[in-house]
Amino acid sequence: MKKYKLLYFVSEDEYFLSHKIFQAKDALKNKFDVMIICNFTKHENKIRSEGFRTQNINFNRKSINPFNNLIYLLRLLKIIYTFKPDLIQCFALKPILITSIAAFFNKKVKVLCCVVGVGFLIINKNFFSNLIRGCYFFLLKTFSIRNITYIFQNLDDLKLFEEKGVIKNKNVKIIKGSGVDTNFFKKGHQKKIYDLIFHSRILKDKGIFEIINALKKLQKKKIILRTLILGNPDPKNFSSISLKKLNEWNDNNIIIWKPRVLNVLPYLQKARIAILPSYREGLPRSLIEAASCELPIISTNVPGCKEICIDKFNGYLVKPKDSTSLAEAIEKLIFNQRLIDKFGKNGRDHVVKNFENKLVSKKFSELYESLLE
Repeated sequence: MKKYKLLYFVSEDEYFLSHKIFQAKDALKNKFDVMIICNFTKHENKIRSEGFRTQNINFNRKSINPFNNLIYLLRLLKIIYTFKPDLIQCFALKPILITSIAAFFNKKVKVLCCVVGVGFLIINKNFFSNLIRGCYFFLLKTFSIRNITYIFQNLDDLKLFEEKGVIKNKNVKIIKGSGVDTNFFKKGHQKKIYDLIFHSRILKDKGIFEIINALKKLQKKKIILRTLILGNPDPKNFSSISLKKLNEWNDNNIIIWKPRVLNVLPYLQKARIAILPSYREGLPRSLIEAASCELPIISTNVPGCKEICIDKFNGYLVKPKDSTSLAEAIEKLIFNQRLIDKFGKNGRDHVVKNFENKLVSKKFSELYESLLE
């Protein structure tokens, strides 16, 4: 039996460890030779110890410099030439574009483009964002060819790529996220020391200002909540919050800020409600992890979030960019323990039935088999 070669292209090693390692390890178990390429920060040795090959592509996801991106393309072409993968699986907008261009020049390799969110392309409406969006879809439409299969996490993103003419007459599938280990992410019995938890990158687009403003509105009503913000700013993202602003909120006792950790479980198990008032998502793993731990969710009625938070079933959906709507939902839920318990159990059932990592990995394994047979 031939041992197929699978090339994983992600932006950074932390993302691979937090979102994709279970799926990649499943490929190893199925006798794939797997190489991970990305911008390695500090986890390359750990990833190698799991049995993966690695290659640092020194990738900067923020750079729009054509010369830099040409270098990334040439590095990818060199890796394809030396590793000779049967299949390339790429994640996020920039790796998708670079891989599509590379595949245009190497039509033998099969490609899986996994669209895990389109936030920056859609949320911002200024001239610069419109220009970047137009160039991106023009290049993607130009270089997308028949050996590419697109994977979407929600129907809204699929429709967007259809409208832009990118996926016309191409293989398209919806696979909901990366999945989570529901045996690991489960309810704990620790004392609840946080009323609210937000665990994600700390960005304007994730709704961090709406959280702060909602908490201030509640404080004016003498409702003082212990709100844990677990995560880091992302300087490579245009909507990142400054460290100075974050420390200011923390010092003024509006929030409790803790830097990002690889294992969020202990914090989820000590929290009562998970919040993510994002402007748009692919399929936020943070909400899946929270729901798996039987936390009710308060999130926004936007693509990605509404797939996980079912309004009045396992939480509340609020209007995006609306701190008043968010504050009202928090106040409605925080004092109703019966509803917290009900929403929590419903959320756990929703995750087990739809987002368990074994279900997701099985879908990808079947897809690999169909592409490589």
